[in-house]
This record gives sequence, C-alpha cells and structure tokens, in this order.
Amino acid sequence: MMSTQFITNEEKLLSDVINNILPSSEKLYFLIGYFYFSGFQEIYKKIGDKEINILVGLEIEHDLTNKIREFEIIQEVNEPRGKLRDSYYKSLVTLFNDTDFFDSEEKQEAFRLFLNKIKNGTLEIKKTLQPNHAKLYVFENKKEFNQGGDFLGTVITGSSNLSRSGLRGRFEINVVSRDSINFSEAYKIFQDLWEHAVTLVDKNNIDEFFSNVVEKIWIDKLPKPFLLLNLPRFTGHQVKSYN
Repeated sequence: MMSTQFITNEEKLLSDVINNILPSSEKLYFLIGYFYFSGFQEIYKKIGDKEINILVGLEIEHDLTNKIREFEIIQEVNEPRGKLRDSYYKSLVTLFNDTDFFDSEEKQEAFRLFLNKIKNGTLEIKKTLQPNHAKLYVFENKKEFNQGGDFLGTVITGSSNLSRSGLRGRFEINVVSRDSINFSEAYKIFQDLWEHAVTLVDKNNIDEFFSNVVEKIWIDKLPKPFLLLNLPRFTGHQVKSYN
C-alpha cells in the first residue's frame, strides 16, 4: 500500500490526522525532540488501550510563559544515565509547578491517564544518549487492520513535536506515509535508538518517579475531600476584615 500526504496544520490539522489513525493502531512509537504534556493531552482520549513507547531526544519543555521556547542542552555523550534521569525529573517538577498546566479538569484527567499507563506497563519513556532533534511517529496497526501484512501501519515525520503547537497551533511540514517499506525502515530506526536509550520512567521505576516528581507537584498537594469536610464552616457573622 503506497500513500503519502503533506500536513501543514492549515487545511488539515496533524492532531486530527493522528486521532484518525489511532483507532486502528495497536502500538505507538514516538521519537520526539521534547516531551510536551500539551501534546499528550491532544491525543489522550484515544490512547487508553495502546502500548506507547516515547523516546525523548532533547530536554523537556521549560516554557513559563506558555509559548514554545525550544533550546538544546549541551549534553556530554558520556553523561551518567542517572544524571540524565534526574535532570528530566527536575524539569517535570519545574514545568508543573511554575506553569498553569493543571488549570483544567481535562489536563488533570490526561495526567492521571499518563500515570495509570505507566503503572500498567503500557507507557514507557526513554531518553536518547546523545541529543536528537528528529521527529518520528510510528503507528503499528492492529492485526485486523493490517490487510494481511500489506498495511503494517502509518509513519509521520517532519517538524512537529508532540505539543499542541506542533499538532495544531502553528505552521509545520509533516509527511504521512502508509507504505509498508517505509514503515519497516522507520520501525527499525526507532528500535535501534530505543535499545541504547536511558529509561526515564516505566512500571519498574514508577516508585522513583512518584518520589521525585508526583510527590513534588501541586496536583497531589490539593486537599483531600475528607479533609475539606472537616474544615470549620464560617458564616457571614464570623468573617473579619484585616487591613
């Protein structure tokens, strides 16, 4: 099966293309420069039953003004794997605590799905040993949709990171391919990088992730419902003004 198309987020949005691909997909392999939760939120409603491997090439988003600010961290090739992981965790904490990412119920729901998928083993995130700015999205079809092996899946490559801006908010150039030869080559490229990458978070180190990230972000510091019930109730007569 041979089919290609260009997506620029003008006549057609990349987010719509991806969400149309997802129902027939079984496994997802994403190589991205940066990990953006705004991009995860764009697709989270259709990935609950998917296996997802995310390979981060650079550093997490550090934009405190809600605009995309891409920058590369000069990284030593022989930098210890533990240091790479610690840096990623600190970046996540900064992102969540210093931005309004969790300002809506939908964003919080997306994050909870993110955590649940890590817990059940259907989401793993790794970091390339060397900086990598490439973007590659590989969607492996379910058996009932692969047409007897003639349509293994779909490949998207181009300029878009997994972010809201990359998927729908600004002009990008991405090529979508449904050719099985391209799929096999893209899959091999991803797997070769994945094999040598540093594990950031998966079900085996979820406790470390919770300790270093989840317990330090404000979403888990909201008062529990039973605590709210025990707070003293104030009437209008009890309110005092302090100047």
